[in-house]
Amino acid sequence: MAAAADRMMFEALAARARRKAEARAAAAAERIAGRLRGELPPGLRADVVDGGVRISGRRARRRFALEPGLRWLMERMR
Repeated sequence: MAAAADRMMFEALAARARRKAEARAAAAAERIAGRLRGELPPGLRADVVDGGVRISGRRARRRFALEPGLRWLMERMR
C-alpha cells in the first residue's frame, strides 16, 4: 500500500513539474517571438509554434543565408 501511495505522489509531482515546465517554455517562446517581431526586416514574421518559434516569410531561407544581419539577430536571440 505504501508503495502505491508513493508512486501516486511521485506521479502527481511529476505532472505538476511538467505543467510548470510547459508553461515556462511557452512564455519563453512568446517572449522571443515578441522580440523578433520588433527586429525582423519587412517580409519576415515570427510565430510561436509547438516547441519554439518559427520565422517565415518570402524567401526566408535564402535571406537567412545571404543576409548577415539576420544571422547576427538569430545568434543574439540564443
